[in-house]
Amino acid sequence: MRKILQSIEEQAGRKMQTPKDFQWLSDEIFRRFHQTLSPSTLKRLWGYFPSVRQPHPYTIDILTRYAESLSQCMLAKGDEFQSVGEYLSLFGICDKQETPDFYWSQPLPNHLGIVIWSPEYQHPEWHNHGDTSHLMPTITEWWTPTDADATLADIRNHDNYLRSVSFNELRITFMKNITSEGYTFLGIYKLAPSSTPQRLVWQRIAERLDLRHLDQLDLLRQ
Repeated sequence: MRKILQSIEEQAGRKMQTPKDFQWLSDEIFRRFHQTLSPSTLKRLWGYFPSVRQPHPYTIDILTRYAESLSQCMLAKGDEFQSVGEYLSLFGICDKQETPDFYWSQPLPNHLGIVIWSPEYQHPEWHNHGDTSHLMPTITEWWTPTDADATLADIRNHDNYLRSVSFNELRITFMKNITSEGYTFLGIYKLAPSSTPQRLVWQRIAERLDLRHLDQLDLLRQ
């Protein structure tokens, strides 16, 4: 039971410490399963109220299912995917294309200025550099193609910078080849103040993504 309770807190991103927390959890469980666990029951499980009784199997079953449902709706830094289609499907996007450009920066449906970003670590033309030992807390991006002159590269990098600034862009980032041949979810990134028109520096601002509440992503722009 202790592991179940810890899993719920970690995946919900919320410590159960106050009456308001337990009421929230009771409401969340009812909203999802239309089954009731009272705040008082939850308080006893978390030790907010003293209790000498063992949890009822009904209670254990509901909390186990709730923890499992959270794990299916949450993305956490380090989660791995074998294919592009596997993570695009989480956002309701059907993988019908096969060209790398489609994956590079795919707009999140119905969310202006939020993109699903799929850079390749140390790509030969798109240089995505950072600290892999900490799963890229920042990603420095710039374009230097092998078949174009420096002026063209400067123009394109400058355009990317202006677009990112004007849209106050957020990037939901899955990086290829960072820990395996697949894709690793790194978190949500925002343009850092140290960015320049020649070097875009993306800074991780969230390590988790709740797929049930994508509308809350806009709060990260502030």
